[in-house]
Amino acid sequence: MNIPQIPLNFEALIPEMLLTGFASLILLTGLLKIKNEILVWISVLFLLILVLIVPFKEGEAFGGMFLNDFLAIYLKLIILIGAALSLLVLNSYLKEKLILLKESIALILFSAVGMMLLVSAKELISFFVSFELMSLSIYVLVGIRRYDMKSNEAAVKYFMLGGLSSAIMLFGIAFLYGATNTTDFSVLIKSLSNNFALVYIGIGLFLIGLCFKIALVPFHMWAPDVYEGAPTPVTAFISTLPKVAILGAFGRILIEIFRDYYIDWSSFLIVLSIATMAVGNLFALAQRNIKRMLAYSSIAHAGYITIGLIVGTQTGLNAVIVYMLIYTLMNIGAFAMVIAFNEEDIENYKGLHKFHPALSLAMLIFMFSLTGVPPTAGFIVKFSIFLQAVKSGFTWLVIVAVLFTVVSAYYYLRVIMYMYMKDPVTVLKPIRSKELEIAIVVCATGVVIFGILPVFLI
Repeated sequence: MNIPQIPLNFEALIPEMLLTGFASLILLTGLLKIKNEILVWISVLFLLILVLIVPFKEGEAFGGMFLNDFLAIYLKLIILIGAALSLLVLNSYLKEKLILLKESIALILFSAVGMMLLVSAKELISFFVSFELMSLSIYVLVGIRRYDMKSNEAAVKYFMLGGLSSAIMLFGIAFLYGATNTTDFSVLIKSLSNNFALVYIGIGLFLIGLCFKIALVPFHMWAPDVYEGAPTPVTAFISTLPKVAILGAFGRILIEIFRDYYIDWSSFLIVLSIATMAVGNLFALAQRNIKRMLAYSSIAHAGYITIGLIVGTQTGLNAVIVYMLIYTLMNIGAFAMVIAFNEEDIENYKGLHKFHPALSLAMLIFMFSLTGVPPTAGFIVKFSIFLQAVKSGFTWLVIVAVLFTVVSAYYYLRVIMYMYMKDPVTVLKPIRSKELEIAIVVCATGVVIFGILPVFLI
C-alpha cells in the first residue's frame, strides 16, 4: 500500500511553533521565582519579535492544509499586537485582583496560537482543531479568578454554550464531508453540487457555530454575562481577538468556498446583522455597568462588521479586516480605562475630568471612536464598510446601520457627559501602572493617528 507523502514545510509555521514553545516555557516558570513584571515584559517582547517574523513566513504547510497569504499574515499581526496589549493590562489588574499570573499568560498565548492557526487553516479538520485550541484556553481564562462567584458563573455558562456551539459546528462539518467526501477547501469547492440537501444543512450548522463566537443575535446570550463576570483584561481579550480570527476565517470560507451559495448565506446574514445591531444598541441604552454596556456595544459592532461580509467581495472582506484592527485598539483601550478607573458603575464616572484629566481624555477618544465620530479611526473604518455596502447595492442596509449608530451615540456619549458635565459623586482612586499607561497610550495614539492619516490603513 502506497501512502502519499505530504510536504510538511514547517518553515511556514515557525511563528506558531515558537509561540507554542514559549507558552509552554511560561508554565514551567512556576518553579522559579520571577517577578510578575519581568515575566509580562518578556512575553510582550517575544510577541513583538514575532510581529517582525510573521511577514517573512508566507507560504503553505502540511500539503496546503495551512496557508500564510497576505490576509492570514495581516490577521496574525493584529492577533499578536492585541495579545501584547492584553498582557500589559493583565499585569496591572494583578495588583488589585487575585488571579494566577503565569497560567493566565500561558493561556492567552495558547489561545493566540489557536487563532493564528485558525486564520491559516485551509481544511475543515485543522480549522476545527484550531478553533477548539482557541476556545478551550478562553474558557479557562474566564474562570481564572477562582474565588469570584461571578467569574465562576461566567466560565460555566461560556463553557456549556460554547461546547454546544462547537458540537453544532462539528455536525456541520460532518454533513459537508458527507456531501463532498473531502475536508480540503480547494476540493470542497468543486464537490459542493453533489448533494444539495446535505450541503445546505452543513452550511447552516457550520455558520451557526461561527455566529456564536462572533456573538451575533440570537447566538449572543452568553456575551453580556461572560463579559461582565470575566476579569476585565480577559474581557478585553475575548471581546476582540477571537472575533479577529473568526471573522477573517469566516470571510475566507464564505467568499472562497460558498461563493455559489451567496444569495442564501447573505440573506441569512442580513437578518442576523439587523437583529444584532438592534439588540446590541437598544439593550446597551439601559446598562449602568460599563462592562455590560461595552458587552452589548461589542454585539452591536458585530452587526456592523457583518455588513462587510454580506457584500461578498474581497474588498468588503478587506474592509472587515481593517475594521478589526481599529476595533481591537479602541475596545482594548476602553476596557483598559475601566481597569484604570477601577470602577464599573457608570454613575461613579461623574466629574472625573476634574481629578483625572488625562485619563478622561483617553476615555473620550475611545468613546468617540466606538461611536464613529470623526476624525477618529472608528469613523474611517465604519465609513469604509458602509461605502463597500453602498457600492454593492445595500444602501438600505447602510441606512439602517446609520440609524442604529445614532442610537449608539446616546450610551457612548453619556459616559463622556458624565465625566465632563456632571458634578462628582465620589473620588475614584485610579490604578497607577506603567504597563497600563503604555497600553492606553498605544491604543489612543493608534485610534487618533489612523483617524487623521487613514492612508496607513490601506
